[in-house]
Amino acid sequence: MNEAVNPMSVPLRRTPPAFRWWLAGCVAALIASYAALYLWAPGPDLAQVLREPGALILLALVILADVYPSLPWMRKSYLFDEFILSTPLSIAALLVFGPHAAAVFIVAGAAMTVALGRRWWRVLLNVALCGIQGAAAAGVLALITGSFTWDETMSSALMLAYTVVLAFVVESTNVVLVATSHKLARASSYREYFVDWRRQIAIAALALTAPIPAVIAANQPSLLPLLALAMVAAQSGMIAVSNRTALAGADPLTSVANRATLLAHLRSRLSQLRGPDDAVTLLLVDLDRFKEINDDFGHLAGDRVLVEIARRLEESTRSADLVARYGGDEFAVLLAGGVPQRSIEEVGDRIRTAVARPIQVHDRSILVGVSIGAAATNDRAYDALTLIHRADAALYRAKAARPPFTVTLPTVPTLPNGPTVGEGPTHPGTDESDEPLAVWSDPEWSLTRPELAWQATGRSGTAIGRTTTSGR
Repeated sequence: MNEAVNPMSVPLRRTPPAFRWWLAGCVAALIASYAALYLWAPGPDLAQVLREPGALILLALVILADVYPSLPWMRKSYLFDEFILSTPLSIAALLVFGPHAAAVFIVAGAAMTVALGRRWWRVLLNVALCGIQGAAAAGVLALITGSFTWDETMSSALMLAYTVVLAFVVESTNVVLVATSHKLARASSYREYFVDWRRQIAIAALALTAPIPAVIAANQPSLLPLLALAMVAAQSGMIAVSNRTALAGADPLTSVANRATLLAHLRSRLSQLRGPDDAVTLLLVDLDRFKEINDDFGHLAGDRVLVEIARRLEESTRSADLVARYGGDEFAVLLAGGVPQRSIEEVGDRIRTAVARPIQVHDRSILVGVSIGAAATNDRAYDALTLIHRADAALYRAKAARPPFTVTLPTVPTLPNGPTVGEGPTHPGTDESDEPLAVWSDPEWSLTRPELAWQATGRSGTAIGRTTTSGR
């Protein structure tokens, strides 16, 4: 499927048959699991739950938590749209009102996708996946609570313990279901989905706050609306902070745009897509073996390299393109639209050519390589973080495709004032003579040709990375 088309936004008939069967299976599992809950789960039934003021207010908070971030003024620059605030609220409903309150998960599944105007099958899929997560959590809760009658509120200590279990069940089920959905829809592979596993753990940790609304719902439900004010204030505050950061805009070391500015521009570009001929293209540029530069020459030299790389990226792109430091030794380039003939590969070739030139740091010439991952879309519904995720996955594939760094030297009997080539580790570039030392040239690589051809040249310089030498 074309990279510029979001596979999760096409009509259902254009999705792979395996995905359509998966969707039907998820809906069937949803119906079967809630029928089982209705027949066998302990505690008050759904009708009784919905007569409880605390349950109704929690339900309203769930809807607010999912709908508010999707409003236009939030979607433009909201940086935390993967942190779903409805999850701890839904778990809180289970802790207070029992397994039948799992129906709250179904409402949560529908709220955001409806508010975002997703296709009907996306709404159905999200309802099914969230509902299955809720049913799984309700089933586990019924098992671990045993003979608990739900006539009285459980202790706070029990809530804390059960929250850990339920959060694990909900989030692990979510990961499996969503990753499988993306895999079958050909939106991403399992490897691509799990690349950013640290973020997924951080998202899961938010569910551990469930005892807070649970205790309030059980003891003082009239105070629950204050949580609504807290949620709106917190989300609006994050918007204000991100906007101020974006206005500040610059990375303090390299002076190019910072990560917040990149995200703000990316969301703005996505919201302004005009049609199938327009596209948003993002490149992630990662410096190869940058750690060795810091280790061998010190962090000040590493900083100098980052500053020079940022300058060269700006030099090799147009003024309308946005160059940003995404983090550490990783940069991003958000291409401006309106130039259809300007291919991603051409930009990648221009960047790698600019980066490949030696960087002079004091009396050293340092050579740096790059790996580039790219993603593009012409779909306004495409999420900014998803586009970044896909570019990152492409970058991961590019780095994985590279063979170990090997330098083959021409026949040179000895190096002045040093060991014979091949007799042990050397540190090219540290000798003060004018003799040619081992360096690597710019790899013959592009976004569509991941193979590499490393060569030795006669220029003075520094080889960074694991090397093997030959020439006896």
